[in-house]
Amino acid sequence: MGRPLILLCNDDGYFAEGLNALHQALQELGDCTIVAPDQNCSGISHKISISTPLRIREVEDSVFTLNGSPVDCIHVALHVILKDRKPDLIVSGINHGLNLGEDTAYSGTVAAAYEGQVHGIPSVAVSTDRSLGGVFSFKHVAQIARKFCGDLLAGDLPREAMWNLNIPADRVQGLRFTSLDSRSFQSSVIERKDPRGQAYFWIGPYQPNFESMEGTDYDAFKKGYISATPLKVEMTHFDVLKILNESPCLTGDYLGGSNWR
Repeated sequence: MGRPLILLCNDDGYFAEGLNALHQALQELGDCTIVAPDQNCSGISHKISISTPLRIREVEDSVFTLNGSPVDCIHVALHVILKDRKPDLIVSGINHGLNLGEDTAYSGTVAAAYEGQVHGIPSVAVSTDRSLGGVFSFKHVAQIARKFCGDLLAGDLPREAMWNLNIPADRVQGLRFTSLDSRSFQSSVIERKDPRGQAYFWIGPYQPNFESMEGTDYDAFKKGYISATPLKVEMTHFDVLKILNESPCLTGDYLGGSNWR
């Protein structure tokens, strides 16, 4: 057996320092190919381009950029660039900022890893925050990600989950397997005027308030631990479904005798 093939992506752009650090670290584990957006796509979630033509540009050997979203990059990588060899692992990141709790729904970094899982490929999203000194410690974070990815490739971790890793930039206490935290979303919309007096708007910065429940990703991270959250694409609310299916007034003849047409 040859070296594993690892597909790298992100949402900060192919030029991002976090992606470069991850690339350097993961080359110890296998052959790496980068397919990443040609611009910053933070907060773009699971966007897929169905009405925009996509163009590939090879920046250097095994490094490609695309005028699309992170999910577009995964599709093009699997169906065009790597069509003759399926990756053994997809790793998205290192994101310049955390992806904790329900914020994962907005993340292009997490979306790229989700898309890998959809295609049956073990996938990891890696994120970090600035250190107490105000800088990103990408080399340190990349080495931790390399250890986790090595364990995943070796079969020491479940391969059917999409793993969301949030790694502290400062001293790490250890690793905890966690669930997603809940948070209240408090955003703002800022209005401005262009030179012609027409209004335009910026979605303003927000500071989410997490519940910080024990056992969640946010709780682990704030205590200095790596949070490793196994995620899946399935979104059915089974608790609600169970209640509805067991309720005699909501099942059976819902329209009170009318035929469904």
